[in-house]
Amino acid sequence: MAIEQSNYITNILPQTSQMNRGAWKQTEEIAECYRDIDELLVIGGVIWGNNPDDDYFIESHGVKTPDAFWKVVIRGDGRTITWIVPNTKEAVKAKLDSYLVTVADIEKITGEKLPVTGDARTSKPSGSWVVPIGCDKG
Repeated sequence: MAIEQSNYITNILPQTSQMNRGAWKQTEEIAECYRDIDELLVIGGVIWGNNPDDDYFIESHGVKTPDAFWKVVIRGDGRTITWIVPNTKEAVKAKLDSYLVTVADIEKITGEKLPVTGDARTSKPSGSWVVPIGCDKG
């Protein structure tokens, strides 16, 4: 099952606890809730940097620490939301909207070509999608 495979050590990258429990968790809750409303395509990745000061797991696991994580959520009707969340202790839930970017921004930074067309590539909402009342995030 895919959810079980996501917990393998080969699918784990270092994240600050504040980011993981803050802004990044909120992106996960948004995706979780909206998948009950609409068909979704969720794509994500990392942005690597060159900061050896935060590479705590090079020696033990051979893994560098990403500078940021990105996520794109595409609804069945084409509505899209995209974030680049810095891998820092400042990346708390309350700051999620400040991490909104466009699909074109992600493509420029990563070199990836994402399956988004039209205005959805270059526009971003003024705020993150609201988690619907009654959403079962469990």
